[in-house]
Amino acid sequence: MRAVVHFALWLLFLLTLSCEGTLKPEPINYGKDSCAFCLMIVADAGFSAEIKTKKGKVYKFDSIECMVAYLLKNKLKKEELAAVWVADFPSKRLVRLEKVKFLVSEGLRSPMGLNISAFANEEELKEAFRHFGGKVMGWEEVVNYVKEKWQGRIGSST
Repeated sequence: MRAVVHFALWLLFLLTLSCEGTLKPEPINYGKDSCAFCLMIVADAGFSAEIKTKKGKVYKFDSIECMVAYLLKNKLKKEELAAVWVADFPSKRLVRLEKVKFLVSEGLRSPMGLNISAFANEEELKEAFRHFGGKVMGWEEVVNYVKEKWQGRIGSST
């Protein structure tokens, strides 16, 4: 529980960063770049994610669940993070984490199997939910979902 609170606090910190608004994600080279968590090749632009630290280090992920697991396992501090992006599923473009809601649906199969997709547009999210079903979640719910489903991959010290 303590880790979730700390995670939520660093997310709030990201939301309040005014000087970081001009940050842009580094392009992901689909089919060549490897996921920082599972080491698989990042292949599907609709599920990818990226973290950039204040030191300029970029971490790329093949799925949102891999990014969440990486954040939890490595206990990245809010002071270290410049920005976090996730793929907007319909457009397949990376958008800031704070601009999306998530859909967990068996109808939208993500590369790592937790089937988490992100939507920047509320109407597109509603349409995907109507078509594929599932559950709409906020960031904290996604973090808890990944933590619960992947506790063996993340470790029990989170």
